[in-house]
Amino acid sequence: MKECSLPTRRQCLELMDEFGVPLHIRKHSLAVAKLGVFLAKKLKEKGISVDVDLIDRACLLHDILRICDLKESGYDRSRQAITDKDRAKWRQFRARYRNLCHEDAAFALLRDAYPELALAVKRHRYAALLDEKDKPVTWEEKIVYYADKRVMHDKIVPLKERLEEAHRRNAAQRNCANQAKLNTERIDAAIFELEREIFDKIGLEPREVTAGRNISRTGKLSGTHGT
Repeated sequence: MKECSLPTRRQCLELMDEFGVPLHIRKHSLAVAKLGVFLAKKLKEKGISVDVDLIDRACLLHDILRICDLKESGYDRSRQAITDKDRAKWRQFRARYRNLCHEDAAFALLRDAYPELALAVKRHRYAALLDEKDKPVTWEEKIVYYADKRVMHDKIVPLKERLEEAHRRNAAQRNCANQAKLNTERIDAAIFELEREIFDKIGLEPREVTAGRNISRTGKLSGTHGT
């Protein structure tokens, strides 16, 4: 497998600090990374070539500029004490990446130093599965995309529950001009197809990772649902 340039986990956390990633988004990203790494290691166990580190870092940074999609009135969702410094930093980044969704903003931020990572981040956009130009193609891109769609806030939930919650939330919050035009029924069906592709490969059922009780970043499956 071709090696690609990647930041360390510590550098990813430092980037979160630098860009003032709100606490609730950090927690979400860490949970996405936990699931992404678990699925990647299961794929490796089946003899599939996959870059676990790339998946880990892309999951950690996939929402690094999520603030670009949030209206200032939504800052109170961050579950933290918000300072004037926080607000100023978030306004600065929203102005810098004006008119870009968070996926495209993160791609612009990361592409020069980490092109493969940047592309995996860009391709986690909800509608990407129906976009012939930007749909996830590699296993790394597919896992990053899917892991994000299984984590509601910081909990791993059934895909149906996560998608329904996201539709309700994004209808009010998302700034992307095309959001209202998305064919959510077709996109959701494609996500369920991706879920089956992944779990058929690893030999588990999607319910076995729900809530994350049975998974760890080491790739272990514990409890009563193991194979």
